[in-house]
Order: sequence, then structure tokens, then C-alpha cells
Amino acid sequence: MKDTPVEEKGLGLKQIAVYGKGGIGKSTISANVSAALAATGARVLQIGCDPKQDSTRLLLEGRRVTTVLDYLRATEPEARTLNAVVHIGFSGVACVEAGGPEPGVGCAGRGILSALDLIENLGVGGNRYDVVLYDVLGDVVCGGFAVPLRERYADFIYVVTSGEFMSLYAANNILKGVRNFEERGLRMAGLIQNSRGLPDEDNRVRRFADAVQLPVVASIPRSQVITAAEQLGHTVVQAFPDDPVAILFDLLADHVLIFQSPLPAHPLAVDDLESVVLGGTAHRPSSSPVVAPIQQDRGRPPSPQTPPARPRTYHSKSVNRHEVLHGCAFNGAAHTLVQIEDTATLGHGPRSCSYISSHGAASAARRAANRYGRAHLNDPITPPVLSSEMDERVVIFGGNDSLEKGLRRVAEMSPKAVFVVTTCASGIIGDDVHVAIEAARDALNGAIPVIPIAADGDINGDYMQGIIDAMSAVADHYIDRSVSPDPDMVNIVSEKNLATNTEGNYLAVQSILKALGLKVNCRFIRHCTTEEITGFLRGRVNLLASADLCGRTIRAFLTDRYGASFLPSAFPVGFTATAAWVRELATLFGKGPEGEALICRERVMYEEALAPPARLSQGKARFRGNPELSDRLGARPHQRSRYGDRKGRRTRVELGRGFHHTLRGSVPACPVLYAGSAR
Repeated sequence: MKDTPVEEKGLGLKQIAVYGKGGIGKSTISANVSAALAATGARVLQIGCDPKQDSTRLLLEGRRVTTVLDYLRATEPEARTLNAVVHIGFSGVACVEAGGPEPGVGCAGRGILSALDLIENLGVGGNRYDVVLYDVLGDVVCGGFAVPLRERYADFIYVVTSGEFMSLYAANNILKGVRNFEERGLRMAGLIQNSRGLPDEDNRVRRFADAVQLPVVASIPRSQVITAAEQLGHTVVQAFPDDPVAILFDLLADHVLIFQSPLPAHPLAVDDLESVVLGGTAHRPSSSPVVAPIQQDRGRPPSPQTPPARPRTYHSKSVNRHEVLHGCAFNGAAHTLVQIEDTATLGHGPRSCSYISSHGAASAARRAANRYGRAHLNDPITPPVLSSEMDERVVIFGGNDSLEKGLRRVAEMSPKAVFVVTTCASGIIGDDVHVAIEAARDALNGAIPVIPIAADGDINGDYMQGIIDAMSAVADHYIDRSVSPDPDMVNIVSEKNLATNTEGNYLAVQSILKALGLKVNCRFIRHCTTEEITGFLRGRVNLLASADLCGRTIRAFLTDRYGASFLPSAFPVGFTATAAWVRELATLFGKGPEGEALICRERVMYEEALAPPARLSQGKARFRGNPELSDRLGARPHQRSRYGDRKGRRTRVELGRGFHHTLRGSVPACPVLYAGSAR
């Protein structure tokens, strides 16, 4: 449903939202409209976005069904299916209830966000339906309940009201919420009057409609027919299809099908609202906009039933297995994004989140420098993880203003791009970062792209998930598919940014590549630039730094999405494995002789390094008696072995040679290579 391309929408797909004050009858109207739409042959999906869970009750003959949030809580991710939350009601209407937390517990708005995300991920969308109707609680328009207002969901919005002042007050608040999203396009379709039989009710609603410049597209009278149908657990359209009230719902359904010209929202100030509704003075005297007359047209053929392909998703182990999350997705994303040297990373959350993330990256750099004393590590001691500085007030009232201010501050730094990474605080209140991005567009001069990463702290994922989400978002934004591979270029993928030996390992690999006449095109993502990422496909082959689950997931993503080719083996451990890795790489690039010569030169240095400790350990117990362990002694840069001397003391000998130092000079060709460990 979100961001559904026009070509996937099918014939005349409409996504509408019906808002109104709690208890105003919007669910009754929504269910009757869905029933009337289904009677035209349209394929209809109604989604109840109200914690009361009663939106689709009349379509399901009073049955209570499993809500999306109950299902999400009780079912493991790998076992979830769409059929478990989509229930078929009267005339084939597909019914979904989002559900919500217990009264007084949790955030119902966040529940709406999670429910809509889940059914989207399970495959709702594409051209399965002709009309998707969201029935939404409208007493408050917080971030969660405002989701259907956003461009990605509802095309048109109807507001249900009566002549009661508080009902019109709620309708006016809803119009304020609609107006906040109008920078992406107009959305209002009109008002629906659900009469309560009050004195002067029609005039009150008409005065309000004139003041806000919206048409009353339907007026549903107070009727015992509606009550009788509800007692049967049916809609009026089902129970009494020939009744005049049912005809009104048929006409309203026709309006939904033919309406094409959305209108702006013009909410009133509170004082003006009281004057218009209670005092009878029109605030903005004007006639209602002229709209196309309602016509009965039953000739719309349903579009073909072709379910959309479900996109592949990429998750960490903890997310897939619903385990306790290891670390924070915000940290994982931030530690990845700060490696792109010409960009800025802005955390949308409290200052402490950005501080902790910055401190973690800086500590890793200091540990590496203190342990090895290597000036070439080049890790920034103060990574640029900035903050939108959310506080308690922002959490209550929304954080878009603070994010906009943060974006304006970052724009003064003139980065090539800005990454906005959400924390759990902004995720819980349902902030829409796109609104803040649009508001700050003038400061960004249209030249600085802003890429949002919905990490949401540790709500939806762990540290690994943050890395995966960040790398996939960066790839999708920057990688240029038109770039042709260079025959002697490679990329290095999925290095460990917080590991202390990462840079030393990179230098060792770089020396091997240099000896083979190969160059590194891009380190994805470590110490790189946006230009290097854009030209990612210039790398003919990708070298996976680590074959753990995170590395394998990134490899799968790049292979699936961009057709990236990987060397089968990841970075090796030990001399024998390194020799095999070099041979594999050299063969792939047609540099077999160079590879064999390199292995011979490095073996000489490796055996020279092993000779002194071998002499010291004569007649003593030593590690070298185990070939596998002996092989691992030369495994990683800076790794050391210990041997006992004749007095029982230990002598430390650093094994720094063998694929770990810059190559020097040349060694005569070696006709025989050991198949196993050096001996």
C-alpha cells in the first residue's frame, strides 16, 4: 500500500480514510459504504484503525476476530501469514482490525503504525483491491492515528460529524491534521453528516461546511432501520437493501468511486468555530465547492486477480528468531553511516542516544590505537553523530520541529548528504521525518539529499539489524546501476567497524591485492565517500570481510538487488587458508602465476618467523605440535605465540610475517608448496 506505484494500483484503485470523533458512527458508515462498494463488484479491504476493534463487526455478522496486534504479539515472525489477519465478510469484503493495547497502557498510535507495517510486509497491496478504506479514530490526530493522513496511505479523506459542537470540534481538529500534510498534495473529499436528530442540526453542519469550504457529500438521517440492522449484526445494505437509508449508502459509495478532485483543508480557530457553530455567524461566507454530481454507475469491471510479488526482506538473527535483541539498531546504523566521510549523521532522539553512539565509536578507535599504536588506523575520535535533541515535551507533542532545527544546523556544515536515524523515542510517538525534511528543504538548498533510516532504536531490531538497514538504504540511494565493472577493481564488504584489528587486516589484504595488480574500488561501508559508493559496481568482484550472519545477509542483499559477484571465501584465518584464498582470487582474475609467486614469497617469511621459537622450544612442550593450532598462530595481524625457554620462563615472539607486512623485494620461484601447515 505505501508508495504503491501507479502501474501496480490496478484499475481505479482508491485508498480512502474515514475520520471522526469516537462514537459518532464512523464505523457504521464505513461498514455500510464497504458493503455498498462490494455490491458494485469492487474488491474492498476495510482496515479498522481503532483500539475498540469494532470497525468490521457489521461486515462479519458480529464476529470478533484476531486483531493484527494480538497476532503480532502471539506469533513468531517466520510463522506469520496474511490470511490469519484478513477475514472475509459480507459480499467478499476483506476485513482487518488493527487492535490496540489495554486502556491506559502503551501507545495506541504506535500500535496503528506497527499493525499497518505488518500487513504491508505480509503482502497486502498491489492490485489485490479496488478500494482500501481506513476507519480511523479521530478524537486525537497523533503520529500513529495520523498514518492514513500521510501520502503513502490515503488518497482521499472523509470526515464524519453530527451537529453536536464536540463532534464539529473534533472534525475541525482533524482538518488541522490534514492541513499539516498538504505539502504533499490535497486530500479532502468532504464531510459526511451522521445526524443525531438535534434541533437546527442541519444548519449547524451547513454553516461549518461553508466556513471550512467543504461539501457535505452525504447526510445520513437518524433512523430505526440502522438500529434494527445492527441488532441483526448486519449493515443496512445487507439487511434492508431497498430501504432509503441503504440507497443513501449506495450513493455515497458511488461518490467514493468517481471522486477525483481533492480539496484543501481550511480549519477554523477555536473562537471562530464557536461563533460559526453556536452563534450562527459564518466565518468565511462562501458557497461550497462545486463537485461532480453523484451518479449511479454499476459498470466498473473488477481488475484481474494478480497478487503482487512479496519483496524480500533482510533481518538479523535476533529479529528472525524473536530473541532478546543484542544491542540497539540506532547504534548499528549510526556506527555504519559515520564511516561515509563526506556526510553527516543526525540522530532523531534524545542527546544521550547520539552521545552514547559517538562514545562507542570513539572508544573503539582509542582501543585500537592504544593496543597497537598504529597511526594509520584513521578512525575518527569524535564521529559526527549529531542529535535533534528530543526531550519530554517533544515526545508528548511530536518531534518534527526539533528535527527540522537539527537539519538546519547540519545544513550549515554543507555535507554531501544527511542521514536521519530514528531512535526508539521518535519511533514510539510516530514522528514522520519526511515532514521535517520538507520543512527544512530551503536550508538544504535542494542540493543536500536527506536519507531517513527508520531504525527506531531497539524497538524493532538489534545492532546487526541497524547495520543491515543502513547499508541497504545507502546502497539503494547511491549505487549507480549504469556503472560498468573495471577488470582490476574489487570492493571490500562488511568490515567490522568497531573491531580493533579491522584496519590492520585491511592493510594486509591491500598488500595482497597490490601484489596481484588489483585495486580497492570501495570499502562498503568503511572509510569511504558517496562517490565511491555511487561507483560500487565498478568493482568486478566483492570480497566479504566476514562470513558471519551479518556479512552473509549483506552479501545476499547486494547479490539479489544489484547482481553483485562475490569471491566464495571470506577473509581467511591462518597461513594455509590465506594461501588458498590468494590462489582462489588470483585464479578468478587470471593472475595464477602472480598468486603462486606471492604465496612462495610469503611462505619464506612465515617459516623464517617460526624458526626462532622453534629453536627455543626444542625439548619443550609447544603449540607447534598441533598442526591446526600452529597454523592459527599466523592467523591475524598482531597475533602472538608463547614458548617456554630452558628456565621455564615464557618467551614472547611476535609472528608478524606472512601475508601481514608490506611485500618487499622478490624471492626465487618456489617449485613446491606445502598442502598443510608449515613445518
